[in-house]
Amino acid sequence: MTVTPSDIISNADFLRARPRLEREAMQNATARRARLGAHLTLLFENHATVRWQVQEMCRVENIVGAAAIQHELDTYNALLPTGAADGSAELSATLLIEYTNEVERDLALRALVGLHEHLYIDVETGEGPPGATLTRALARFDGEQFNGERVSAVQFVRFPLSAAMRCAFGDLSRHVSLSCTHSAHPATLELKPALRGALVEDLAATFFSA
Repeated sequence: MTVTPSDIISNADFLRARPRLEREAMQNATARRARLGAHLTLLFENHATVRWQVQEMCRVENIVGAAAIQHELDTYNALLPTGAADGSAELSATLLIEYTNEVERDLALRALVGLHEHLYIDVETGEGPPGATLTRALARFDGEQFNGERVSAVQFVRFPLSAAMRCAFGDLSRHVSLSCTHSAHPATLELKPALRGALVEDLAATFFSA
């Protein structure tokens, strides 16, 4: 479900409601945070987190015109999960590569070249070749956020899910995990029920968009 102009309040109203809206946005963000290994954090986006980002951008940049607000909506709505008529869907996340030491971070961003070929979500669907239980979806990265020398510390990624993967996602008896197979940061994270529940809600909302 996209964020529409009717969801955006004036900057003056936002300033008055900001403490409450910030709490709500942070609750949504925390429920959708996944820590993959020591240095990768994925923040899965939904209507509440995107609405907050648009409101904050309008406040900081003093954006008030309808056309300018629509531009922000178009930009940030691209971060939302999506659903298709065939039952497939895409989860969307902001990927943060986090190092506190600047020198270490620079070395890591160079070492992680090729990360776009090594980040997956695995779902136990029972599909695939004989003996396979997991269906693996490779994350799609924005090609402008990496090159042959280094990657960006902030990435926007999407995980394409087949209809079978999306259905299995909500079955807590089935395995769902994130994995990074890059030699510079190998890691696997089994998604907890609370996170999966939040993402199932977000996926369901994509099929009821206006």
